[in-house]
Amino acid sequence: MRPVTLSMTAFGPFPGCEVIEFDKFGDSPLFLINGPTGAGKTTILDAISYALYGKTTGDEREGGQMRCDLSAVETLCEVVFDFILNDRQFSIRRVPEQQRPKTRGEGVTEQKPEAQLVELLPDGAKKLLVASKVSDATKMIEELTGLSADQFRQVMVLPQGKFRQLLLAESAQREKIFSQLFQTSIYKKLEERLKEKSATIRREREAFLHQQQGILEAVDCAGIEELKTEWAKIAEEHEEVRKTKEAAETIFLQAHQDLTSGQGIVRDFILQAEIQTKLSALDTQQQSIDQLEQRLLSAQQAAKLLPLFEQRERCQKRIAETQKKLDSARVAKTNAETQLKAAENEQDRLVSLQKERDDGKLELQQLEQHRQQLEQLATIRCQTSDLQRELAIGKVVRELLEQGDKLAQIEHLIKQTKVLKKLGDRFNNAESSGRKIADSLSAKREALKRLELAWHHGQAALLAAELKSGQACPVCGSCDHPQPAYRAEDLPDFQKLEASRAEYSALDDQLKVARESYVELRAELKKQTDLVNELSLQLKGRPEDLLSSVKESMRGLEQHLREYDQKTVTQLKQLDIAALDNQLRLLSDRYAGAEREQSLLEKGLPQDLQKVETLDFKKSELVKMIRSRQDLMEQIRHNHQRAYAGLEAANAAEQDGNQNLQQAQSEELQALEACQQGLNMSPFSDESMYLKALIADGEGAAIQIKINVFKEERQQLVGAKRELDNKLAALQPPDMERLQGVFNEAQERKQEAEQAWQRSDNRLTQLQATLQKLDTNKTRLARLDADYAVIGTLSDVAAGQTGQKVSLQRFVLSVLLDDVLIEASNRLSAMSKGRYRLFRKEDRSKGNKASGLELIVDDAYTGKVRPVATLSGGESFMAALSLALGLSEVVQAYSGGVRLDTLFIDEGFGSLDSESLDLAINTLIDLQSAGRTVGLISHVGELKEQIPLRIDVQQSRNGSRIALFGHC
Repeated sequence: MRPVTLSMTAFGPFPGCEVIEFDKFGDSPLFLINGPTGAGKTTILDAISYALYGKTTGDEREGGQMRCDLSAVETLCEVVFDFILNDRQFSIRRVPEQQRPKTRGEGVTEQKPEAQLVELLPDGAKKLLVASKVSDATKMIEELTGLSADQFRQVMVLPQGKFRQLLLAESAQREKIFSQLFQTSIYKKLEERLKEKSATIRREREAFLHQQQGILEAVDCAGIEELKTEWAKIAEEHEEVRKTKEAAETIFLQAHQDLTSGQGIVRDFILQAEIQTKLSALDTQQQSIDQLEQRLLSAQQAAKLLPLFEQRERCQKRIAETQKKLDSARVAKTNAETQLKAAENEQDRLVSLQKERDDGKLELQQLEQHRQQLEQLATIRCQTSDLQRELAIGKVVRELLEQGDKLAQIEHLIKQTKVLKKLGDRFNNAESSGRKIADSLSAKREALKRLELAWHHGQAALLAAELKSGQACPVCGSCDHPQPAYRAEDLPDFQKLEASRAEYSALDDQLKVARESYVELRAELKKQTDLVNELSLQLKGRPEDLLSSVKESMRGLEQHLREYDQKTVTQLKQLDIAALDNQLRLLSDRYAGAEREQSLLEKGLPQDLQKVETLDFKKSELVKMIRSRQDLMEQIRHNHQRAYAGLEAANAAEQDGNQNLQQAQSEELQALEACQQGLNMSPFSDESMYLKALIADGEGAAIQIKINVFKEERQQLVGAKRELDNKLAALQPPDMERLQGVFNEAQERKQEAEQAWQRSDNRLTQLQATLQKLDTNKTRLARLDADYAVIGTLSDVAAGQTGQKVSLQRFVLSVLLDDVLIEASNRLSAMSKGRYRLFRKEDRSKGNKASGLELIVDDAYTGKVRPVATLSGGESFMAALSLALGLSEVVQAYSGGVRLDTLFIDEGFGSLDSESLDLAINTLIDLQSAGRTVGLISHVGELKEQIPLRIDVQQSRNGSRIALFGHC
C-alpha cells in the first residue's frame, strides 16, 4: 500500500481542511513529520487508520471523539484517503458520528457515521464499491489489504513507546504485549477452554458419585449387592400377594352381584304396592272428569254462535260512535262561522304593521354597520396595547442582553487573568528548572571529560606496559621509547565510562526539552499578557467592582421581566442585540400605524354609539319590535286561513256523519236477524242459555289438559302394574340382612389384600427404578472417565503443567519471537556496527516465575550475553527500533504475502547520539531503497538537517495547520 493523498476536515486539532499530498514526495520517499508536542503529528496516522478501518492507531478514542472543538459548527468532520494497492488506486471517505446543525429550523441533529469506497480507474472514471455502510467499507478494506485493523497497525504504524516497552518487559509482561501485537489470544482462549472443560468433567463426575450415594440412601440400602438381594426377595413375595388379591377380588364380585340382585327384587315389591295405591285414588276422580267433558262439549257448541253476537255488538257500537261524531261536527260548524267573521275584521291592521316592520329593518342595518366599526376599533385598541407592552419588554430585554455581554467580557477577563497567573508560575518554574538542569549538565560534562581523559591515559599506560625496546610502537611506529606512559592510579572501568556518557546524554535531552518548553511558554505568556491588557482597556475599570454592579443590574431586570408574558420574553431573549434592535424598530412602526387607524375609527362613530353596550341594547330593542310585528302579521294571516279551512271541514264532517249513521243502522238490522236464526238452529232455547254455556279460551284449554293428564296417568299405572305382576308372580322377598353381611366381609378381605399388594408393588418398583438409575450412572461415569483422560491431559499440557512448564500460548509466541529476533538482529547488528544481536533466553526461570520469552543481547565486544536492560538509552532505542522493524516484516510474512510499501515510525530519536542517529537513518534509508515509503514522527532538530522532505504540523491557539517542505 502506498499513500497518495490524505484530507482531514475538522479532525483532531485541525479545525479546517488540511490536505497532505504524499505523491509530491516522489516514489518511495523518506520523510519527516515534524512539530511540537501536542500539535497533532500522531493525528495524521490516526486519520489514515480511521479512514481505512474506522479506528485510530492507539484505539483509545472513538471516531466521534475526534471532531475538532475549534472548528465551525457547520463544518462536517470527515477524512478522505487516496492510496495505491497492487497497481490499483482507491479512495475512501469516512464521516464519524457527530452533531450538526439542522438544514431547516434551529437546533442540531445527529449525523450518523458513514463511509464511501470508490476505485479510481485509469481512464478517470470512478467505480463505486461501497455507498455508505460503515461495516461494508471496513470488510472491503480487509479483503483488499488482507489485514485486519490490528494487523495493519502492526506492520505499517510503529506506535510511540510500545516497542521500548516490549523490549524491556519481563516474560509475563512481554507475553501480554506480544499476544496483543500478534493476536495470539486464541491460544490463551484454547487453554482456558480446555481448563474449563476438564473442570466441568471433574465436577460432573463428583456429582454423579454423590448422586449414586443419595440414590442408595433413598432406598435404605448400604450398597448395590444389598439392593439386588432385597429386590429378589420382594419379587418373590410380590407374586404370592398378587394371587391372594385376585382370589379376594373374585369373592367380592360375587357377593356384590348377589346383594345388588336382592336390592332390585325388594324395590320391585315396594313399587307394586305404590302403583295399586295410586290407581285406587284415580278411580275416585272419574265422576268429576265426566262432568268436565260434558261442560267442554256445551262450550264448543256455544262458540259456534259467538261470531254472530260479536257482529251485532260491533254494529251497535258503531251507531253510537257515528251519532257522537255527527253532533260534534254540527257544533264545530257553528264555531267556525264565528271565527271566520272575527279573522276578516283583523286583516285591516296588516298595512300599518308592515310599515313599522320595514322601518325597523332599515335602522337595524345602520346599527349593524356601527357595530362592525366598533369591533374593528376594539381590535385596533387591543393590538395597540399588545404592541406597547411588547415594546416595553423588548427594551428591558435589550438592556439585559447588553448587561449579559458586559458580564461575559468581565468573566472572560477574570478567567484570562487567572490563566495569565498560572502561565507566569509555569514560566518561572520552567526557567528555574532549566537553570538547574544546565548546572547539572555543566558539572556532568566536566566529570565526563575527566573520566574520559583518565580512561585514555589508562589505555596508554596499558599499551606502554607491553612495549619492548627495539620493537615498533603500534601507535607511532618508533622503536625507541624515551618516555612511555605509566599508570599513576587505577584504570577507570569502561562500563562506568559508558554509564557516565548515558547520564550526560540523558541530561542533554532533558535540557533540550526544557528549552523548547521555555520558549513555548514565553511566547504563550506574551500572548496572554497582550490579551488581558486589551480586555482591561475595553472595560475601563476593575473587573471585581464591575462584576457586582452588572449582576445586581441583571437581577433587577430579570425581576422586572417576570411581570410580563414569559413566552414573549423567551422569544426575545433568543435574539442577539442586532436582531432585537431590528425587531424593536418594526414594533415601533406598527404601534404608530395602529394609533393612527384607531383615531380615524373613533372619529367615524357617533358619540352616543361608541359604547358596545349602548349599541347592542338599541339593536336588541329593534330586533324585538321587528319580530313582534312580523309575528303579529303572520298570526293574522294564519288565523284567517285556519278559520276558513275550519268552516269547510265542519260542513264536510256533518255530511259524512249523516251518511255513516244511515249505513250503521242498516247493518244492525241484518246482524239481529242473523243472531235469531243461529239460536233457532242451536240446542239453546234463548240467548241467556247461550251466554251461560260460554267459557273463556284459557279455561277450556285448562279443562282439556286436566282430562288428558288423568287419562294418560291412569293408562301408565295400569301398564306398569300388569308388568310387575307378571315379573313377581313366582318370587318371594329375599333376606337382605344376610346378603349385606356376606358383602361387607368380602369387601374387607379385598381391601386388606389390595393394601398388602400395593405395599409390595411400591417397594418392588422403587428397587427396580434404583437399579436402572445405577446402571445409567455407571455408563455415564465410564464415559466421563474416558473424556477426562483426554481433556485433562490436554489441559495440563496447554497450561504448561508438564515438562518445561511452558503454556501453549507462550510456546507459539516463542516461535514467533524467534522469527522476529532473526530479522531484528540483522538490523540491530547493522546499526550497532556488528556489536549487538538479540536472542531469546531459553533457560527456565527459577521458582514459579514466568519464562520462555525473556530477551538477552549478545555483546560481540565483550563476548558475553547480558540482559537487554543493561543497554544504554540510545542502544535500547536502536534495539527497540530493530525489534519493531523485525516484527513488521514477520507479521507481513504471516499475513498471506500481503505487501505494504509504507511504514510510519512514531518513536523518539532524541536518545541517540549523532553517530547512532546516522546508523538508524541509514537503516531506514535501506528500507526506502528496497521500495518502501518511510515516515518518521519526531521533533528532534538534527533530523531536519538529514531528512529534507518534511510535513510540518504548525500549532496555534486557533488549531493546527499542515505545511509541506522539500517536495517536488
